[in-house]
Amino acid sequence: MSPKRSSPAAREEFDREARGYDRTARESMPGYGDLHRTLVWGIPYLPTRAFHLLELGVGTGTLTALILREFPHARVTGIDLSPRMIAQARTKLRREADRVELVAGDLGAFPPGKYDAVVSALAIHHLTDLAKWRLFDRIYRCLPRGGYFGDGDDHLPEDSTFDGRYAQIASSLTARGPRSTTWSRPQEVWHEHERFDRPCTVDAEIAALARSGFAHVANPWKFYAQAVVWAYK
Repeated sequence: MSPKRSSPAAREEFDREARGYDRTARESMPGYGDLHRTLVWGIPYLPTRAFHLLELGVGTGTLTALILREFPHARVTGIDLSPRMIAQARTKLRREADRVELVAGDLGAFPPGKYDAVVSALAIHHLTDLAKWRLFDRIYRCLPRGGYFGDGDDHLPEDSTFDGRYAQIASSLTARGPRSTTWSRPQEVWHEHERFDRPCTVDAEIAALARSGFAHVANPWKFYAQAVVWAYK
């Protein structure tokens, strides 16, 4: 059974944000670059190897571009809910168009087949927990032994006290530092995202991946409410 389909409202929101997403993401997420780099560092293959990678929630192609640069023989299939995000990604990745296939659709409806690795950045938290666990099962089945799944995403803290504190810190950034005039818009954008956010804790995700069958699961990077999880089959 595939994960529940995303709402049209979510697709419309991300379509609306697509053009300015890269700037908004960099300005509103201090750990944005580290999250992406940590996902790439988890890929267990040599740069000289040819392999096929699936990206769930390709967005504007930021992670895709990094993967293609670090692994010049890799091919990437990417899926995203937003056609306009995909259009931005195609523009960003035009020089590597022969190594990339991008399709519009829900995360759980990714093209069937076998992949050597699967990655996702800031996307899976939009699914309900049940849909996440079903997606993890399907990811596990499409990977070979030793295959890699990396998820960099928003997560709930284990102690709900810190959820409120993190929100206070994020809100306070609108009035701090030389970028104070640029923070208000990004914070408005992420507030809009909260209508579609359904994050889980890191511990819950690690436990779910272990239930799916992954032999080795760890949390190599965390920054406030964001974390990267590595899982190897």
